[in-house]
Amino acid sequence: MNGSILLSLVSYFAMLSLISFGGVSASLPDIHRFFVDQHHWLSSEEFTRLFGIANAAPGPNMMVVGVLGYQMAGPLGAILSFAAMAAPSSLFAYYVGGVWERFRYRPWRIAIQAGLVPLTVGLLLASGYVLTLAADGHSWIAFGVTAATIAMCMLTRVHPLWSLGVAALLGAAGWV
Repeated sequence: MNGSILLSLVSYFAMLSLISFGGVSASLPDIHRFFVDQHHWLSSEEFTRLFGIANAAPGPNMMVVGVLGYQMAGPLGAILSFAAMAAPSSLFAYYVGGVWERFRYRPWRIAIQAGLVPLTVGLLLASGYVLTLAADGHSWIAFGVTAATIAMCMLTRVHPLWSLGVAALLGAAGWV
């Protein structure tokens, strides 16, 4: 096992843990940059497939960190990557949570929280954009399915599983 890969994974995920707003999903563009563009450990397609595998399993969206760690360094990579992503932010939240609650009616706290909402939404949209390019980059039909799913979820109250079903049928037919 390559110790330098483990060290890279642990130091990267520990740092990302402390600066992520909106969780792992909002950090996907940077995770993609780290694995695909910076280290060339994965292609965009491989990254997207691993993201899909991680989200197919029940559990938190943070599962992708363990899947990526496993892909790069086996079981130890999965455990250390997951711990590096979870521990720093959890400890920070634990220790800062009491102070944050004590100042809940202060104008500066309200302003910070209000400012973090659009930041988080923007980061989530960027994640969707990166995954869409990686997954749909080669097929107009796939891009159309993604666009239709986005429109349906934003404009109607139809359950998203219907989109999943339609996409599965298109994939089974070989169109996507």
